[in-house]
Amino acid sequence: MQFEKIQNNGPKVPELVMDSLLKAMEAGTIQVGEELPPERDLAEALGISRNSLRECLAIMSFMGIVENRGNRKILVKNADRFRKARSLIELSYSQDTFEDFMEFRRVNEREIARLACRRATEEDLERLRDSVERLESDATDFEADVDFHVNLAYASHNTIFGVMLNYVNSLILELRMRFFEREEYHGMTAEAHRRIYEAVKARDEELAVYEMGRHLKIIENYDER
Repeated sequence: MQFEKIQNNGPKVPELVMDSLLKAMEAGTIQVGEELPPERDLAEALGISRNSLRECLAIMSFMGIVENRGNRKILVKNADRFRKARSLIELSYSQDTFEDFMEFRRVNEREIARLACRRATEEDLERLRDSVERLESDATDFEADVDFHVNLAYASHNTIFGVMLNYVNSLILELRMRFFEREEYHGMTAEAHRRIYEAVKARDEELAVYEMGRHLKIIENYDER
C-alpha cells in the first residue's frame, strides 16, 4: 500500500495521519473492511515514529474509525466519517475553542460530581483514589489527571457522561501537558482532585459540586496567563 509521507512530525500528527489515510481511501489504496498494514510498516510509510502512530490509532479506535481485532486493525468507517473525525481533531488545536470546552466542563462535570456522590461504588472510589494518589506522587503524570476526570464520569454511572468526558479529555490533552510544565499547577491540581475525591467519598453532593467548580476555575485562570 502507498501512503503519503507526513512532512510534519509535530503536535498535529493525528490530524496529518488522518489526512494521509483519507487520501489513500480516496485513491482506492485502502478500503473499508481492509486491514491496515503492520505498525512498523505503516509508521515507516508515513514517516513517523511508532509511538506517534500508536497515539493516532488509539484516537481513531476511540472514535470508531479503526476496530481492533486481536493484533489486527481494521478500517471500519468510510471517508465521510474520516472527514468528520479529522475536523474534531483539528478542533483540539484551535485556541478559540477553549472557552467552549470549559463551558462544556462547567455544565457537565459539576453534575457528574453530584451523581458520583449518589452512585459511586466501592470499586469506583478505589479507581478515583488511585488516580489521586498517582498524581500526588508524580508531578509529571498528566495521565493521572485525565484518568481522575474520566473515572469520576464513569462513577456517575451515566454511560454518555463517561464516553463524552473520555473524548473531551483527549481533545485537551495537549493543553494539560502545557499546564503541567508549570510547577505550581501540579500542586494545586493534585490538591483539588483530593478535595473532590474526599467529597464524593463522603457523599457530600454540594461540597463535591463546589470543589469541582473551584477546580475548573483554576484551569480557566491558567489559560489566561
